[in-house]
Amino acid sequence: MTALFGTEYFGFIVSAYGVVTFVILALLAWVHLTYAARKRDLAKLEQAGLKRGSQVDG
Repeated sequence: MTALFGTEYFGFIVSAYGVVTFVILALLAWVHLTYAARKRDLAKLEQAGLKRGSQVDG
């Protein structure tokens, strides 16, 4: 590990890991926010009297 800190590529490696970490966290936040919005939309539709196809008694 100490040999890694002395290389000229250390800055590139750290910044690459930083960018990947940021992108993954941004994607997770986007999925979470989208999921919450869809869940709210479904709740509004069900409150208005619409049912999901999987919940209709047949």
